[in-house]
Amino acid sequence: MKIITWNCAMCFREKIDHVLPLNADILVIPECESPAKWKGKDKVKGIHDFLWEDDRYNFNKGLGVFSMNSSFHIERYDPVNEDFRYIVPYKVTGKENFILLAVWAQRASTRYESYIGQVFHAIEYYKDLFKQPCIIVGDWNSNQKFDYIKRVGNHTTVVNMLQTDEIESGYHHFFNEEHGMETKPTHYFWRKKERPFHLDYLFASRSFLERMKHFEVGRYEDWIKLSDHMPVIAEFDVWRKRT
Repeated sequence: MKIITWNCAMCFREKIDHVLPLNADILVIPECESPAKWKGKDKVKGIHDFLWEDDRYNFNKGLGVFSMNSSFHIERYDPVNEDFRYIVPYKVTGKENFILLAVWAQRASTRYESYIGQVFHAIEYYKDLFKQPCIIVGDWNSNQKFDYIKRVGNHTTVVNMLQTDEIESGYHHFFNEEHGMETKPTHYFWRKKERPFHLDYLFASRSFLERMKHFEVGRYEDWIKLSDHMPVIAEFDVWRKRT
């Protein structure tokens, strides 16, 4: 099973051809446009499930979640808390059954509640879901380096909260790096190579991390003309069910 998250910097329908060769089963795409904008192009591109979260005003920029493989069905896990409307739980069923929490962390009504503050609130609100196998993936707009910014909960706090449920970052598990010490950036501020940050994550339950086959961050040279974010790619062996 391969999962990719990529903040596409809008207009994903014109950029999806760059992602299709990666053969993802599931895509989590912040800054994706409304399905209405695709005008049937989603079916041509082999998309099976296309779920989209919006602010009801901007149909050019929301959170898209896609199944690219008929063996994985995705549906929204209601009810959703509108206080953090771009951090949304889904049920994935088929070859794997798990909770997918898609993340696009943004500004809130106050600086104190923004970005990692939104993730903190969502993790607390949906904590009962994490008793099931889960993957939390997307653009967190966060890093341990920003812990000095006063929020309701900082990056380290959220990482520690998830560890209590044996949920950890796939990147840090695979590359054996510490939070705040990442060597592979996922974002380049103003698209400048000299302004790198690691802001995009895939966290997963222990049962997934034990089956991780590969983890990758897209290269600046390959993606910067398309977005200031690089795709984050994780691949897992599919759980073999007993017969």
